[in-house]
Amino acid sequence: MTGGGPHGGNPYENDPQTGGFPAYGSGHGDSQQSPGGQQGYGAPPTQQYYGPPAGQQPNQAWGASGSTTPTDHSFSGFQPESPTGFDSSDPGRSTSSKKSRGGLIAALVGGALVIGLVAGGIGGVVGAKVSDDDSTSSSSAPLGGDPNTNSQNVAAAPAGSVQEVAAKTLPSVVSIDVVSETEAGEGSGVILSDDGYIMTNNHVVAGSSGSGRPSAIQVNFQDGTRASAKLIGADSISDIAVIKVEKNNLPPINVGTSKNLAVGQSVIAIGAPLGLQGTVTTGIISALNRPVSTSRDGGTTSVIDAIQTDAAINPGNSGGALVNARGALIGINTAIASLGASEQQQSGSIGLGFAIPIDQAVRVANELRNNGGKATHASLGVSVRPNSPASTPGAVISDVTAGGPAAQAGIAKNAIVTKLDDRNIASGDALVAAVRSHAPGEKVTVTYVADGQTRTASVTLGTLTTN
Repeated sequence: MTGGGPHGGNPYENDPQTGGFPAYGSGHGDSQQSPGGQQGYGAPPTQQYYGPPAGQQPNQAWGASGSTTPTDHSFSGFQPESPTGFDSSDPGRSTSSKKSRGGLIAALVGGALVIGLVAGGIGGVVGAKVSDDDSTSSSSAPLGGDPNTNSQNVAAAPAGSVQEVAAKTLPSVVSIDVVSETEAGEGSGVILSDDGYIMTNNHVVAGSSGSGRPSAIQVNFQDGTRASAKLIGADSISDIAVIKVEKNNLPPINVGTSKNLAVGQSVIAIGAPLGLQGTVTTGIISALNRPVSTSRDGGTTSVIDAIQTDAAINPGNSGGALVNARGALIGINTAIASLGASEQQQSGSIGLGFAIPIDQAVRVANELRNNGGKATHASLGVSVRPNSPASTPGAVISDVTAGGPAAQAGIAKNAIVTKLDDRNIASGDALVAAVRSHAPGEKVTVTYVADGQTRTASVTLGTLTTN
């Protein structure tokens, strides 16, 4: 895709993000509510929509496979707070006036809690180690697990158990309170380095328009201490942000890799749904490379190449961690899907949660940290049109940028892209997500159909130009 993509222009312009935080440690949603304490995550069920702004749905609503199955998706991290206590539709802390920002094309439910005006996002989920037979069903428990569990029992937790992984991972996951000119809310985050760098979702720290800057950020640690943080950088395309606290000797999370993940693999999510810091939930990887379209109040639309999980993720979880059975961070939770959510309501988990693959998240976080708060994204140099239910699987090229990567490789308008490397492409958003999984300068093999002939082309991805 060419410049403009997610920031203005064709929202389905390919723009993978690059960069990544070094492996600090041993390895490498926010939900908003509208005024009155109601959350506005997701729109009425129409098409699959990932992480739309509080009650706002993207103009283009293409599901992972071109499906139009009614589902609502929104951020599950940043959740507004309400003076009356917990909001049943938005996990995390209590919320007052708030809105949601994100949503799957089905309709995502925000995972962050928002106080006040508008905030959105899916929540943080921190993974604890899970054994293969531990996560076939989804379950959740507040920080500390079983109330009858004492420190001696924790110390004696079976090797590889969820209990052991939770004990090791919880200290590296934080809850985040954010106040801006128009709203306040909270989400989750993961500690990347012992000197205070923390990764979270862009929608957790962004203003209601998706581009605002917070006036105050407070980080709450597992040991009960708190610290003010400053924003280092935030990227709306990848939905990744980096903040920093002035503290040393923090416990960085064990950062793993999102390569070689498998459907059915056990995972653990940790975050602060509905403000309940240190909540641990378990599940499995339900699907990989799921195109999740997110949109915000400012009109920014982006597509995430997501990990789908049935581990419970709710508003307030945005920016938290998803870890594997060894306790290694494999994803940053950012959105959930819900059924029948309206602009004035946000549902909780229905077993359809989505996380940003850690390899992409860390690359972007690293760029934000080292490049003055800016991140780069790959571009194929094409625009794509939406698919209808009757469309032949593939991404139909509606425009090609002159002199761009696709044009140089001989790919023309009206070509139908069916594969990117070994990955099948069923729709326009699937192509966008696939390109976003790469960094500028990487080479990919594009398989496409033109004039009834199937062809392949080697393409060196360019850098997305944004407004």
